[in-house]
Amino acid sequence: MRAWELGDRRDGAITLRRVERADLKPGPGQVVMKVHATGLGARDVNIMKTPWTGDKLKPWQNPPPPDRIPLQDSAGEVLALGEGVTGVALGERVIATHYPKFIDGAWDFETMALDDFGDCFDGFLADQALVPAGALVRIPDYLSWEQASTLQSSGLTPWRGLVDEARTRAGETVLCLGTGNVSVFGVQIARMLGAKVIVTSSDDGKLARLMAMGAHAGINYVTHPDWHQEVMALTAGRGADVILNTIGLAELERCLLACASNARVLYVGARPVAGATAGAINLAQLPNLVARCVSIKGYTVGSLRMFEDFLRACDTHRLQPCIDRVFGFDDVLEAVKYYQTGAKLGKVVIRVSASG
Repeated sequence: MRAWELGDRRDGAITLRRVERADLKPGPGQVVMKVHATGLGARDVNIMKTPWTGDKLKPWQNPPPPDRIPLQDSAGEVLALGEGVTGVALGERVIATHYPKFIDGAWDFETMALDDFGDCFDGFLADQALVPAGALVRIPDYLSWEQASTLQSSGLTPWRGLVDEARTRAGETVLCLGTGNVSVFGVQIARMLGAKVIVTSSDDGKLARLMAMGAHAGINYVTHPDWHQEVMALTAGRGADVILNTIGLAELERCLLACASNARVLYVGARPVAGATAGAINLAQLPNLVARCVSIKGYTVGSLRMFEDFLRACDTHRLQPCIDRVFGFDDVLEAVKYYQTGAKLGKVVIRVSASG
């Protein structure tokens, strides 16, 4: 099978290399997935740039070795079944969850974070992938391979935040920071829930496109660096009910100043957006936190149960994932370079299978 490996990332350089490997064979409880499409995210590019040190730390703490196959997104079909596998059939169209052990219930970092596609073990930038059968969800029929490959992280993450954590209600105001993959899906999911949506960006063109997708208002944070004041103006002084902060700690103070009473601030993304640096924040000087009864919730991508709920909602509402560009398997390096320009709006997808 064809695959791309990370290489050793010398001095932070991206050193992806194309290789040939033997076809995979499933072990007990595993399936071999024929990968049709995968995609790029900020996490993936960060892994590609983090030098391998060879330190023997816990898998999550240690940058993956040079022969690791990257990328967490997947859409494919079941190619082979291992011993004892039930519940999935050959040829079924499936996606793998991000954390195979996060099936339902509460998240537990110590037991769940150490199984992580594209980081702790091989991801999906290859013709085939080994996946625990219990980590698979079925793709709705209306979605193409490329569309389906966008949903596992960029879609499920805001779904968990807006639905399971914030319990967003129709008529509430949702503020999505930035125009990264998670924020774009956040706009679509918030509209699906009947919320009003405000989005921020440094690019007026992207704001216009997101408003065409359903956002009610856009704020250019370069033109309006104190963007929280614009949020208050747009909501007649009330503020936002739910804030999806994918930027980082640098924006937390303004998030709190943009809150309505009983607002929920969702903090997602273990690594801040490039260039987003935070100074000291004195929460005691932020009366909104207490006076408006604001809650701040950090969280990660959702469970398999949440993913199934999300895909049912996608099927019902016929949600159309926003794809910026699709690259071929041989053009992975070009895809990464394009992703890093910041020009995209929506997912950068890689078509793996020539028949995809």
